Amino acid sequence: MADADSAVDALMSSSAWRTWLAVGATGFGGPAGQVAILHREVVERKRWLGEEEFLAALRVCMLLPGPEAQQLATYAGWRIGGIPGGLVAGSLFVLPGALIVMALSWLHAAGRDMPLVASAFAGVRPAVVALVGLAAWRIGRKSIRSPFIGLLAIAAAAALVAGAAFPSVVAVCFVLGWLVPFGETVPSDDRPPQPGVRSIPQGLRRGVVVVAIAAAIWAVCYGFVRLAAAAGGRGASIAVLFTETTLLSLGGAYAVVPWALEESVSRGWLDPGERFVALAMGEATPGPLILVVTFIGFLAGWRGAPASAAAAGIEGGCTATFFAFLPSFAMILAVAPAVKSIRAGSRLGRALTAVGAAVVATITLLAVRLARDAFFDAGVIGAETLDLGTIVVSALSAVALAGAKVPTPLVVLATAVGGMLRIHLGFG
Repeated sequence: MADADSAVDALMSSSAWRTWLAVGATGFGGPAGQVAILHREVVERKRWLGEEEFLAALRVCMLLPGPEAQQLATYAGWRIGGIPGGLVAGSLFVLPGALIVMALSWLHAAGRDMPLVASAFAGVRPAVVALVGLAAWRIGRKSIRSPFIGLLAIAAAAALVAGAAFPSVVAVCFVLGWLVPFGETVPSDDRPPQPGVRSIPQGLRRGVVVVAIAAAIWAVCYGFVRLAAAAGGRGASIAVLFTETTLLSLGGAYAVVPWALEESVSRGWLDPGERFVALAMGEATPGPLILVVTFIGFLAGWRGAPASAAAAGIEGGCTATFFAFLPSFAMILAVAPAVKSIRAGSRLGRALTAVGAAVVATITLLAVRLARDAFFDAGVIGAETLDLGTIVVSALSAVALAGAKVPTPLVVLATAVGGMLRIHLGFG
């Protein structure tokens, strides 16, 4: 890593700040698109990381809970500017999207009685169904590579339908993957650690210190949110739920966002139909998909304190965002010095592959629920209530996304405009 002087220089460089802000503001397309943008900036253009180190860091970020693209940006910032550089890079990666989601959340909450705004949010429903359905297919194709994982995915789906808690399903899958050698072919890497790279034991003490500091920050901030009765008194619950959201997001945001949405609906923070709005905002704005927590936190605060709804909404959105990303920063900064020492093919890798079964199950179930709510009137299944127009729009959205490779924000925007026109012209 760079010495202290060069770290400070890198941190204060206006070029670095502009780079991280530009990456955050243009980070559309989900983790894959964001990783591609990061590769172009930090490997090809700035040459802050070499190709091998970038790929090694990416592998580690994919093993950790939390949004992998944001953690990768944090690692790259750490590599050129130490812990302050990592904090700057990771924060600027999140900031543009968080501000946009906050503004859209305010518009949604304040404009619920405005027919044009309501029709725009209703119009995105078929696009969201297509997005989640394609995610289920894409992740399932990559995750289910053995009969054992396929059976585990079916069992996980059955357990979730029966009412099992998502964290419990994840834990069971992890343990089974750790214990059962299910014969998956895993690429090996027998190269010795490169000179100057810390081993995992050598970096353990530093990692413990980083995690301890993050835990202390969490406790202080949680105490403040609780004592201040932030977000209409819901601040403490928001902090705990979205800390859990990050810690359970093995396999990416799609693995845990469905669970967070269902929890929010069950607590009365969201209406069932607002799951579509949350996912649409996450997909159509830059930054990690897990920024849907900003929307959920805003509405939780807004509805928790009707007398000061706007202030409570902002408190809720900020609380949700802070507590969702604090663990993500802590984890990547804790393991950063040992990135090149972590090897694939271990029991841990097998366990995380098994967690992928729970990921596929929960995304598939979310797609089914969203399709039911979008394609049938008030969720009542019957041929007479089927909305063929919505099905056609969803199919066209899927073709545009998967076949024509139209950017996600454009598809979401087009369906929102279509929803407004449909109401304006009297078809809805």
